[in-house]
Order: sequence, then structure tokens, then C-alpha cells
Amino acid sequence: MSISTKNQNKKKNFKRVFKIIAIIIAAFVAINICVTIIFTQKIPHRYASAEEGKELMLSNTEYYSNYTQNDIEFRLKKSGATMEELLEVSTNEIRDYNIIEKYFIDHEIAKMAIKLAWNGYTFPETDEIVFVKSDMSVEMGNSGYTHGTQIYLNSGFVTIYSVLSIIPGFSDFFDELLWHEYFHCLSRCNPAFRTKMYSLIHFNVADTDFALPPCVQERYLSNPDVEHHDAYATFMIDGQEVDCFTAWITTMDYAQAQLEDDSCTTVVLVPIDGSDTYYTREQATNFDDVFGTNTGYVIDPEECMADNFAYAMFYGIKGKNGKGYPNPEIIQGVIDIVKR
Repeated sequence: MSISTKNQNKKKNFKRVFKIIAIIIAAFVAINICVTIIFTQKIPHRYASAEEGKELMLSNTEYYSNYTQNDIEFRLKKSGATMEELLEVSTNEIRDYNIIEKYFIDHEIAKMAIKLAWNGYTFPETDEIVFVKSDMSVEMGNSGYTHGTQIYLNSGFVTIYSVLSIIPGFSDFFDELLWHEYFHCLSRCNPAFRTKMYSLIHFNVADTDFALPPCVQERYLSNPDVEHHDAYATFMIDGQEVDCFTAWITTMDYAQAQLEDDSCTTVVLVPIDGSDTYYTREQATNFDDVFGTNTGYVIDPEECMADNFAYAMFYGIKGKNGKGYPNPEIIQGVIDIVKR
């Protein structure tokens, strides 16, 4: 056989292998798209344009009406800032989703729906979820937050994860984020579901919200994911049982904070009896016993349970990399609630 014939055969073999690989890749992509289209519909959602996103943001009038001056200054990083400035900056940060980002989120939601079906989990109904894309500097650079069933996602995070999601394991954080924010939508639409979830960390839900005392109000920081202060637990403070709800505050005003290097935000425990005082988490000897230690995000039972819910749904009872949890009973409780 001549050298030229051998070279021709090599070229034919190379082309044949290349075609097979191309067919396999095309089939994989086609199957992936079909599965995404089928399962993403199981969790009703859509994407807001930048224009609609601005309107949706401004429609949350009750949330913004409760902002304190402290809220506004810390969010805009400016002493004497106004609500008008905050709303202008907030709405100017709303962006359009591109087609790649929409498909990426659809794909991640399809994975969520498949996991629900595989494990036999059933969730209570929610209104349609609307995804809004925002630069989110006013919300202190958070990766995501919610209003009702509006889920706001950080534009930088969405762009990075949609591009690099082909790397195995890279999108894990984004998946956790979607489960976390989805919990907020579920708990708002279903009070009974919320009550059951909160009970896993020893919180009771009252019929009405508790009023913030003056000492808390002046330093209070709003959290769009926390719509109510109606949940309380019993904490051991100075050897006494005290029923308290939680609040997120700054330890100083914005002007003072500019002179400090350390973080000046903290969670405090506020007695439900209406007294004008609060306690730090360090004063409660059973703080970790109440919240558990699966997550450090314990500024409110809503956020604590959103994290526990995300872990239970994404990692299951075995935990990330099979390492389990400090408080597996909370995770098991979540699973028991959603199991058919």
C-alpha cells in the first residue's frame, strides 16, 4: 500500500470519527434541550424585560414605605440620601435577560423539577414566578432576593454562571441560590407550609406582626425576603426564658460606619412583650440550639430555613460531598414535609 493511500485512509478514518463525535454531541444537545423544555414547565415562571422589571420593583410600595433613613443611607452609601435617589438607582440597575441566560435558568429549573419527581416531593402551589435581572448594588451586592414571587437575580452572577455552567459542579452555588429563593416564594404563598418549616427550628408564628421598638427601628435594615416579624422562639437570656423575634440592624449610623473597618450589621433578639430593648445573639445561651448550625445565615428564621431547604433539596440527607450536617434532624424534617 502506497504512502498516499495510507494518508487517504487516515483522513477518511479521521473524518468518520469526527462525524461520530459530532453526531453524539448533537444528540446530547438535542436531548438536553428537549428535557429542559419539558421539565422547566413544571415550575411556572417567566422573565421580565428591563422595562417590566422596573415596574415590578416600583410596585412593591409597602416594602419601600417601611424603609428607614438608616436603610437608605447604608444602601446608597451616602449620608443624607433620599428615597427618590434610592428608587432611581434601583430601577436603573434592572437589565434584560439574553437568550443564553434564559436557557441556563430554564435548564437549572428543569433539574429542580426532575429532582422533585425523582424523590417524590410535592410542594404547595405558588403564583407564577417572575425573574428580574438586576445589578443589585442597592441590595449590597446580594446574589438574589425576592418580593412576593418576583425573584431578582444578580446580573453578574447570571452572566458568569450561564457562560461557565458547562464546567462540572460550577453551577452548584447557583442551584442552591434558586432553591433558596424558591423557598421564599413557597413560604409567602402558603402560610401553613411556612409554619411547619419554621417549627423545625423551634419558631412559632403569631397571628399578627410584632412592632419594632424605637431602639431597633432607628438602626433597622430591611430585608426583602423577610416580609413579616411574626415568628418568635424562646431564648435563654440571663438564665430566664424570653420569647423573642429577630431583627437585622446596624450597630451604628452610616456616618459612624465610615470610620470603622469591621462589619456593623448584626442580628438581635427583640422581646415580644413590647419592651424597648433587644438582646445580642451572644446573650442567648441557646441561640445555636434554636437555629441549629447547618447554616450561618441566621438573621431571621425565614433565611435560616431557606438555606436548610436548599440543602435538603439539592444535597439531600447525606449533605454536600456526603459530609452530612451538624443538625441532620432539620434536613430530615424538611424532607418529611415535602415527601408525598
